[in-house]
Amino acid sequence: IILIKKIVYEKSRLFYAGLFWMLFSGIAWAQNVTVSGTVTDAATGEPISYATVSVQGTTLGTATDEQGFYSITVPPGRELTFSFVGYQTVREPVGNRVRIDIGLRSEATVLDEVIVVAYGTTTRASFTGSASVVSADQLETRSLTNLASGLEGNASGVQVTAAHGQPGESASIRIRGFGSYGASNSPLYVVDGAVYNGDLSSINPNDIASMTILKDAQSTALYGSSAGNGVVLITTKKGTSTKGTISFNVSQGISDRAYKDYKAVNIWEYYPLQWEMLKNGLISTGETAADAASQASARIVETLGGYNPYAGVANDQVVDREGNLTANSLK
Repeated sequence: IILIKKIVYEKSRLFYAGLFWMLFSGIAWAQNVTVSGTVTDAATGEPISYATVSVQGTTLGTATDEQGFYSITVPPGRELTFSFVGYQTVREPVGNRVRIDIGLRSEATVLDEVIVVAYGTTTRASFTGSASVVSADQLETRSLTNLASGLEGNASGVQVTAAHGQPGESASIRIRGFGSYGASNSPLYVVDGAVYNGDLSSINPNDIASMTILKDAQSTALYGSSAGNGVVLITTKKGTSTKGTISFNVSQGISDRAYKDYKAVNIWEYYPLQWEMLKNGLISTGETAADAASQASARIVETLGGYNPYAGVANDQVVDREGNLTANSLK
């Protein structure tokens, strides 16, 4: 009977151990799945190298190789995000699939961005020079007081130096540093195709549709040596045939001192305070309190630059030995 019970016990242990192993294996298999595939251009079928493949909602990610191939381990119930510069981002649920091939389409809004250049307009895709574009949408998100403020932080390679605070003074703009020691380093400004030599503060930022900053040799295609320091092409807004609209913008600011003024003393308080300072200074050098008080009374006017505002009062009698203004000096 004991032997039979032992055999049944051992079989039960083996059964439960096997059942636990099967359940654990199924859970582990359900947790992660390895997905692989290729990322290609949807129009040409060419593989896209170094495209980003990431797991939505996690920090997991990888990149395609030179043949557009990728492999990544994905938790259950997640989506894969496929992205690359110049292409539309695609999200694809994994489900039970172990292979996902994706074709990315070109981002038309980026490739067809219009750039104003010296000889007309072109697209971002066909432009081969170095240029930065600041659109009206970027300007509307900021509270601007002049044109230079709109370029600050919005255009790479452009340095904007703030004005000195004089009313109406514009900030200075430098494109790719300083090109001359003695001559002007300011860029050439062109407003709607015409060279502008006026003050930048005269241009209303709300009237600007876009600004293109030309930085390289292509900027001299039409303007010659005048464009040696770069060109800022400004395009203003045009009228439309749609219904008229009224825009109302209010900008308000409050300026206040961080610290209030210190309390000031009057002339009757100033001399005794200076006498006290002089006396304490003499005591710190080894003088006795009585001698320090006597010397402070004698030297108070000399210490204050020889100025005695009390007529008919001797210099050594303005403040007495107790640190008080004398009766004669109070008259």
